[in-house]
Amino acid sequence: MTDSAVARPEDLPLAQIRLAQSPLPLVPAARAWSLQSLAGHLLVSQTTHAAQAAAALPAMALDGSAATEGAAMTQAIAKQFMSLHAQWVEGVAELAQEMGQFRHANTMSKYVDQEVNLVQQSLALVSNQATATVRLLENIQVNLAWWLSKGGPPVASLLPPGGSTGRPGDPGSRVA
Repeated sequence: MTDSAVARPEDLPLAQIRLAQSPLPLVPAARAWSLQSLAGHLLVSQTTHAAQAAAALPAMALDGSAATEGAAMTQAIAKQFMSLHAQWVEGVAELAQEMGQFRHANTMSKYVDQEVNLVQQSLALVSNQATATVRLLENIQVNLAWWLSKGGPPVASLLPPGGSTGRPGDPGSRVA
């Protein structure tokens, strides 16, 4: 992006050419293709995980330690969700405090800049929280599949935000 303070009128034709050469008309198709690709991947992995669960759960019903292990994993998951919720509440509180402050802007451009900054902070909070929640859900799925395939919970892999499981075969597995 260019800074409007340093933009010159003669830059407009170059910007228009650059826009015309961009794949802008293809953006919706590219975004749809990405979503379709992800949906296909999720369908395959969900089917695999469901088959693993169907095969493992009957045997685990007879295992006395499975309930204890499952409860420990559930407790670790609940702890991570509470941590995410605490981060959300803290972020909303900080944003609310900043929004409630009276700020003196002596020009309209400074006022608009301040307001847009608040919008950007709000979007960043929502984006970070949504990403962390999805990352946690994905990690729960990976951990559950690992538990079902190995016969024990990966409770130790429920790490603080951004941590990896460290298990061989789980590259990039993370908990938010």
